This record gives sequence, structure tokens and C-alpha cells, in this order.
Amino acid sequence: MNKLETEFAPASRYDTERLPFAKRLEDLQPGECIWPINSGGPYLFCAAKTNGRYCPHHKARLLQKRGGHGD
Repeated sequence: MNKLETEFAPASRYDTERLPFAKRLEDLQPGECIWPINSGGPYLFCAAKTNGRYCPHHKARLLQKRGGHGD
């Protein structure tokens, strides 16, 4: 596994289902999930409604990847 693969979690089925609703970074509004859901050209972000930086699904993935620490 290369460095890039260890830094980013692979796409999940949820990410694939979010693609029709995804937004480019400049189109995101406050309260929308900032998790990137594709690998580039242009980058698209989840944009699901949230009270923080990430929707509940992506926050759980982040916590799992980090071993349960922080947002």
C-alpha cells in the first residue's frame, strides 16, 4: 500500500450512493459534509446535511480510521 492509500479511506457503497448529490468544494454550504467521495478531477464532496464537518456515516469512518479519537 502506498502513502496515498494509507491517508485516504477507500470509497464505500455509501460514497457511491452520494455521488448524484455530491458537490464541488466551492459549492458546499455550511452544514454540509466535507468528506471527499471521489479520487479527483474535479474532487467531489459528500454534501449530506450535518451539524459538524462530517455526516454521521463519514464521522464514524473517520473515528474508526483514527482509532476512535476526535472529529
